[in-house]
Amino acid sequence: MKDFFTIGELADLFAIDVQTLRYYDKIGLLVPSNRNHANGYRLYKFDQVYQVASIRYLKRLGYSLEQIREYLDSRTLDHTIERLQGQSALLRQRWQELISIDSAIQRKIEFIKVQLPQVRLQEVQVKTFPDRYYLDIGSEETLYGSDVFYFHPTLVFYRENTKQFGAYLFEYTPEDSEIPSPHEVSVIKGGSFLCGYHKGSYETIGTAINRIREQRGEYRLAGWEVNFNILDQFVERDSSRFITEIQIPIIGES
Repeated sequence: MKDFFTIGELADLFAIDVQTLRYYDKIGLLVPSNRNHANGYRLYKFDQVYQVASIRYLKRLGYSLEQIREYLDSRTLDHTIERLQGQSALLRQRWQELISIDSAIQRKIEFIKVQLPQVRLQEVQVKTFPDRYYLDIGSEETLYGSDVFYFHPTLVFYRENTKQFGAYLFEYTPEDSEIPSPHEVSVIKGGSFLCGYHKGSYETIGTAINRIREQRGEYRLAGWEVNFNILDQFVERDSSRFITEIQIPIIGES
């Protein structure tokens, strides 16, 4: 093997960009052992190959460059094992979080696939549902800071000119354990609902609610509604194409 590598040769050896090695030099993470002062060319000793390999290895384990610097500066057997065990635990935790997020995303995709074929924009009908579950998010002021808002179908309760948001747990059963802490599961009690659809922006949803209520016939309706967003801003950029199902609890007959 060669005694020295140019920066290009070292980059090719590890299939990394030359600019990356220049940056490592700039921040003092991997300083070339020799430099030609006439032309500025960097030369790396053969044993610096092991340092580059360590950096690549640690980056694959999820270490930041600063963590890598600390790791390389304090390598002993005991310290290395301790750090690797800690990183392994962290990666396993992240893996579990990603699996949980992926499960939520898959449920959201399935929710859209199931709901869209059922949409009948002009129809109002009575539907019966079992208990359904959701995570309470709160008001619009707290909505966007909640992680669950982004990964589950959104539902909105309209009560006396107030809106309360929730993350719908589509296909959830009480035996499930994939609930993001510290949220508690809330329930929409099963029963019959007068249901219809709204297509368009949320600012005009009141018109659709009134249209559905006017078709209540002999039914007595609760004074609140729950709306399920089927197509929302996460899957459709044009708000005029948003689709929401409006469900009003039936509490009896006239």
